[in-house]
Amino acid sequence: MQKRSVTRRRILLIIIAALAGGSLALGLYDPDIDAPAAAARADRLAREYHRRSGLPSSEFAVREGRQWADGWEFRWRFKACPELASLRIWISRNGRKASYAEFPDCAPATGIGGPARTV
Repeated sequence: MQKRSVTRRRILLIIIAALAGGSLALGLYDPDIDAPAAAARADRLAREYHRRSGLPSSEFAVREGRQWADGWEFRWRFKACPELASLRIWISRNGRKASYAEFPDCAPATGIGGPARTV
């Protein structure tokens, strides 16, 4: 009888270990990225925005960063109207999602964008 209880315990421990290993393999364990990694991702998105929009990075103030419960928010205030407009990027805590939260717009009520560019 003693041998059966040890075998049952071992089987139970094997099942628990298999479930724990399976949850790790399936990605249920989702570690957070650190602030420098989030900032690097935000900087890449900001560079992409500057490249596509034609607005140089010199038109924006230095990066501001803030950590929230669900991720990081990075902001570059638009120098033409810093109290109204900025480029904001949101990065999720695990770093898997990133999005533009705000584009610079000095007249958001009218929908008119930033200053006109000469081409």
